[in-house]
Amino acid sequence: MPQSEDEDRFDAFFADAWKRLQAQAYVLTGSKEQAQDLTQEALLRAWKHWAKISEYDDPEGWTRRVLHNLCIQSWKKSQRSTVKHQRSASIDIPDHHGEIAQAMRTLPGVQARALLLHDGLGMTVAEVAGELRVPEGTVKSWLSRSRRIVADRLERLDRDPTWR
Repeated sequence: MPQSEDEDRFDAFFADAWKRLQAQAYVLTGSKEQAQDLTQEALLRAWKHWAKISEYDDPEGWTRRVLHNLCIQSWKKSQRSTVKHQRSASIDIPDHHGEIAQAMRTLPGVQARALLLHDGLGMTVAEVAGELRVPEGTVKSWLSRSRRIVADRLERLDRDPTWR
Protein backbone atom coordinates (compact mmCIF):
# COMPACT_ATOMS: atom_id res chain seq x y z
CA MET A 1 0.00 0.00 0.00
CA PRO A 2 1.52 3.36 -1.00
CA GLN A 3 2.22 5.93 1.69
CA SER A 4 0.26 9.15 1.92
CA GLU A 5 1.88 12.54 1.44
CA ASP A 6 1.62 13.12 5.22
CA GLU A 7 3.50 9.88 5.91
CA ASP A 8 6.20 10.85 3.41
CA ARG A 9 6.57 14.29 5.03
CA PHE A 10 6.78 12.74 8.49
CA ASP A 11 9.35 10.18 7.30
CA ALA A 12 11.50 13.02 5.94
CA PHE A 13 11.07 14.98 9.18
CA PHE A 14 11.97 11.90 11.23
CA ALA A 15 15.10 11.17 9.17
CA ASP A 16 16.21 14.80 9.40
CA ALA A 17 15.54 15.32 13.13
CA TRP A 18 16.27 11.93 14.73
CA LYS A 19 20.02 12.29 15.39
CA ARG A 20 19.78 15.90 16.62
CA LEU A 21 16.92 15.09 18.99
CA GLN A 22 18.63 11.95 20.28
CA ALA A 23 21.88 13.83 20.88
CA GLN A 24 19.98 16.51 22.82
CA ALA A 25 18.24 13.88 24.94
CA TYR A 26 21.61 12.23 25.56
CA VAL A 27 23.08 15.51 26.78
CA LEU A 28 20.12 15.95 29.12
CA THR A 29 19.93 12.37 30.43
CA GLY A 30 23.46 11.01 30.21
CA SER A 31 22.12 7.67 29.03
CA LYS A 32 22.13 6.39 25.45
CA GLU A 33 19.25 4.01 26.09
CA GLN A 34 17.14 6.61 27.87
CA ALA A 35 17.88 9.14 25.12
CA GLN A 36 16.69 6.66 22.48
CA ASP A 37 13.52 5.84 24.44
CA LEU A 38 12.62 9.47 25.10
CA THR A 39 13.37 10.49 21.51
CA GLN A 40 11.14 7.70 20.23
CA GLU A 41 8.38 8.82 22.59
CA ALA A 42 8.69 12.45 21.48
CA LEU A 43 8.59 11.46 17.82
CA LEU A 44 5.62 9.18 18.43
CA ARG A 45 3.78 12.14 19.95
CA ALA A 46 4.81 14.23 16.94
CA TRP A 47 3.33 11.58 14.63
CA LYS A 48 0.09 11.50 16.62
CA HIS A 49 -0.24 15.28 16.17
CA TRP A 50 1.40 15.47 12.74
CA ALA A 51 -1.65 16.88 10.94
CA LYS A 52 -1.44 19.91 13.23
CA ILE A 53 2.30 20.36 13.87
CA SER A 54 3.30 19.77 10.24
CA GLU A 55 1.72 23.15 9.56
CA TYR A 56 3.88 24.89 12.19
CA ASP A 57 6.89 26.94 11.15
CA ASP A 58 9.10 24.67 13.27
CA PRO A 59 7.75 21.13 13.85
CA GLU A 60 11.15 20.15 15.25
CA GLY A 61 10.84 22.92 17.85
CA TRP A 62 7.51 21.45 18.98
CA THR A 63 9.06 17.97 19.15
CA ARG A 64 12.14 19.31 20.95
CA ARG A 65 9.89 20.95 23.56
CA VAL A 66 8.08 17.63 24.11
CA LEU A 67 11.42 15.81 24.32
CA HIS A 68 12.82 18.26 26.85
CA ASN A 69 9.68 17.91 28.98
CA LEU A 70 10.07 14.13 28.86
CA CYS A 71 13.71 14.48 29.92
CA ILE A 72 12.75 16.72 32.83
CA GLN A 73 10.12 14.19 33.94
CA SER A 74 12.78 11.52 33.73
CA TRP A 75 15.16 13.60 35.89
CA LYS A 76 12.52 13.90 38.56
CA LYS A 77 11.99 10.13 38.59
CA SER A 78 15.66 9.29 38.82
CA GLN A 79 17.00 12.28 40.72
CA ARG A 80 18.51 10.10 43.43
CA SER A 81 19.69 7.22 41.23
CA THR A 82 23.08 6.90 39.66
CA VAL A 83 23.08 7.20 35.92
CA LYS A 84 25.66 5.24 33.97
CA HIS A 85 27.26 7.43 31.33
CA GLN A 86 28.07 5.75 28.08
CA ARG A 87 29.68 7.10 24.99
CA SER A 88 27.83 6.21 21.84
CA ALA A 89 29.54 5.64 18.51
CA SER A 90 26.46 6.95 16.69
CA ILE A 91 26.29 10.17 18.73
CA ASP A 92 29.33 12.44 18.62
CA ILE A 93 29.58 13.56 22.26
CA PRO A 94 32.86 14.64 23.95
CA ASP A 95 34.39 12.34 26.60
CA HIS A 96 33.54 14.81 29.39
CA HIS A 97 29.86 14.63 28.49
CA GLY A 98 28.89 12.61 31.57
CA GLU A 99 30.09 15.29 33.92
CA ILE A 100 28.39 18.04 31.92
CA ALA A 101 25.11 16.10 31.81
CA GLN A 102 25.32 15.47 35.55
CA ALA A 103 25.98 19.16 36.22
CA MET A 104 23.10 20.21 33.95
CA ARG A 105 20.73 17.92 35.87
CA THR A 106 21.29 20.12 38.92
CA LEU A 107 19.75 23.09 37.06
CA PRO A 108 16.04 23.91 37.08
CA GLY A 109 14.54 22.38 33.91
CA VAL A 110 13.88 25.60 32.01
CA GLN A 111 17.41 26.88 32.72
CA ALA A 112 18.95 23.62 31.52
CA ARG A 113 16.83 23.86 28.40
CA ALA A 114 17.91 27.45 27.74
CA LEU A 115 21.57 26.46 28.16
CA LEU A 116 21.21 23.49 25.83
CA LEU A 117 19.39 25.50 23.17
CA HIS A 118 21.87 28.38 23.26
CA ASP A 119 25.23 26.80 24.00
CA GLY A 120 24.49 23.31 22.71
CA LEU A 121 22.46 24.04 19.59
CA GLY A 122 23.79 27.49 18.81
CA MET A 123 20.43 29.25 18.92
CA THR A 124 20.55 33.01 19.50
CA VAL A 125 19.25 34.55 22.72
CA ALA A 126 16.27 35.87 20.75
CA GLU A 127 15.53 32.40 19.32
CA VAL A 128 15.75 30.80 22.77
CA ALA A 129 13.48 33.50 24.21
CA GLY A 130 10.98 32.86 21.43
CA GLU A 131 11.00 29.11 21.93
CA LEU A 132 10.71 29.37 25.72
CA ARG A 133 8.27 32.31 25.51
CA VAL A 134 10.19 34.51 27.94
CA PRO A 135 11.92 37.90 27.59
CA GLU A 136 15.47 37.97 26.23
CA GLY A 137 16.73 39.43 29.52
CA THR A 138 15.41 36.37 31.35
CA VAL A 139 17.28 34.08 28.97
CA LYS A 140 20.50 36.06 29.48
CA SER A 141 20.09 35.81 33.25
CA TRP A 142 19.41 32.06 33.08
CA LEU A 143 22.43 31.50 30.81
CA SER A 144 24.73 33.44 33.12
CA ARG A 145 23.48 31.66 36.24
CA SER A 146 23.47 28.22 34.58
CA ARG A 147 27.00 28.55 33.22
CA ARG A 148 28.22 29.56 36.66
CA ILE A 149 26.54 26.56 38.30
CA VAL A 150 27.81 24.09 35.70
CA ALA A 151 31.34 25.53 35.79
CA ASP A 152 31.40 25.38 39.60
CA ARG A 153 30.28 21.76 39.60
CA LEU A 154 32.83 20.79 36.93
CA GLU A 155 35.57 22.60 38.86
CA ARG A 156 34.68 20.65 42.01
CA LEU A 157 34.76 17.39 40.05
CA ASP A 158 38.20 18.30 38.66
CA ARG A 159 39.49 18.93 42.19
CA ASP A 160 37.88 15.82 43.68
CA PRO A 161 36.61 13.21 41.18
CA THR A 162 34.87 11.31 44.01
CA TRP A 163 32.66 14.34 44.76
CA ARG A 164 29.16 13.78 43.40
